[in-house]
Amino acid sequence: MEKMKGILYIILSASAFGIMPILAKLSYRGGANVYTALFLRFFFATIMLLYYLKSKEISLKLTKKQLFIVLIIGVFGFTVTSCSLFMSYNYISIGMATMIFYTYPAIVTLLSYVFYKEKIYARKIISLIISLIGIYILIDKVSVSFNLKGLVLAGIAASLYSLYVLGTSLKEIKSINCYVLAFYISLASAAVMFIVAITTSNFNMDIHFYGIVSILLLAFISTVVALMAFIEGVRIIGPSKAAIFSTLEPIVALILGILILGEPISARIIIGSIMIVMSIMILSKA
Repeated sequence: MEKMKGILYIILSASAFGIMPILAKLSYRGGANVYTALFLRFFFATIMLLYYLKSKEISLKLTKKQLFIVLIIGVFGFTVTSCSLFMSYNYISIGMATMIFYTYPAIVTLLSYVFYKEKIYARKIISLIISLIGIYILIDKVSVSFNLKGLVLAGIAASLYSLYVLGTSLKEIKSINCYVLAFYISLASAAVMFIVAITTSNFNMDIHFYGIVSILLLAFISTVVALMAFIEGVRIIGPSKAAIFSTLEPIVALILGILILGEPISARIIIGSIMIVMSIMILSKA
C-alpha cells in the first residue's frame, strides 16, 4: 500500500509539472519573459511555502550539512537545469532538447545502481526502454535540428536533473520535512533567477493581469505541489522508479496543449502516449 502511495505521489508530481509548459506559454502571452517568469514562479512559491510553514509552526532549522546539500540541489539540480534546457532551445529544436532531457531516467537508473546498489532487474529495463521509445515517438522529429552547443546544454540539463533526483533520496535530505525542503529549493532558485535576470538586463515586470495569474498558478501547481509530491514519491519508491514514472509528464503537457491551446493531435502522439503508459504499467506490476 505504501508503494502505491509513492507511485500516486509521482503521478501527481508528473501531472503538476506537465501543466508547466501551458502556464508558461500563457504567462509569455501576458508579457513575461523566461527570466521574469522563472524568478516570479520561485518567488511566489517561496512566499506560499513560508506562509504555510509559519502558520503550522514548522521549524525551518537545518544543520549546516543539510543546508549545504539543499542549496546545491536547489541551485544546480533545479535552477541550472531549467536555464540549461531553456538555453538549448536557442540552438536545437524543442523536440531534440526534450528527447535528450528525457534520457534522465536511464541516467538515474545507472547512477542508482552505482551509488545506492539499487537492483536493475529485467522488468525495470524493459519499462525504461519502452518509455524512452515512447518519448522518441512523441517528439516531432520533422523539426529536429542538430547543434553541438545545444546538444551539450540539453545533456547538462539531463545530467543535473538526474543528480537532483538522486539528491532527494540522500539520508540527510530524507529527514527534512518536505515543505521545508521545497521552501529552500524555491528560495535558492528565486535568488539565482533574480541575479541572472538583473545581470542580463532581462528583468521585466510589465506583465498583464492574466500573465501574473498564470505565474501564480505556475508557482502553486508546478512548483509547490509538484516539488513536494516528487520529494515524497522518491522517498517511498526510490529514484530510478520515480524517474520512470515521471515520463508521464510530456503526455500531460501534450493533452493539455490540445485541450487548452488547441494544438493538433496525431497518431504519433497517441502511439507514444500508449507506449509510456505501457512502460508504467509494466513497472507498477512489480
